[in-house]
Amino acid sequence: MRMTFKSLAVFALFLMPLSASAQANAPDLAKAQAFVTALTDDAIVILSGETTRAGREASFSKLLNEKANMRRIARFTLGQFGRKISKPDFETYQALLNTFIVKVYANRLGEYSDEKVIVGKAQAKKKNVIVSSRIEFANGRDPIDIDWWLRLEKDGSFTLFDVRVLGVWMAQEQRDSFASVLKNNKGDINALLTHLRNKISSDPNDS
Repeated sequence: MRMTFKSLAVFALFLMPLSASAQANAPDLAKAQAFVTALTDDAIVILSGETTRAGREASFSKLLNEKANMRRIARFTLGQFGRKISKPDFETYQALLNTFIVKVYANRLGEYSDEKVIVGKAQAKKKNVIVSSRIEFANGRDPIDIDWWLRLEKDGSFTLFDVRVLGVWMAQEQRDSFASVLKNNKGDINALLTHLRNKISSDPNDS
């Protein structure tokens, strides 16, 4: 079918609202990079300024509650078992998971107090954005690549969903670990809650 100039113009006008709408709903990559920059800057301030474990934990807990969607992370790490858990058990699980993440991972980061984070490119996929970065150390040790998985919220803000260190997504790693605990205990959520309590009470450096 041959299209006249007039019909092409009408067709172009028809497509314009769709294109504008798609752009309006697309994540702002520069904003995602700025989010990661601010997040890592805050983390470095905590690592360099908080000299006690309790101080680091309290500060990281506040940072995670502000920057991460902990409820979404909790649902994700439960995997298929998340459909069966009761509301009270889920609330208990989420509180324990929050404490576990802070105590274990925040204290593991305690050795990185001389770091510099270089934020790189951002890539979008629907409502997800992956922002690359690299940690460079003042003591000359090999740099570490870290990727940040962000989610675009309904209000246009970003929240942290997962972090990939040395090729491993941390939330996905925990989901696999927790799935193993649940499968070995016939899906008993109490077994997972006990597992988390034991992890929390143990020395973070041994977890």
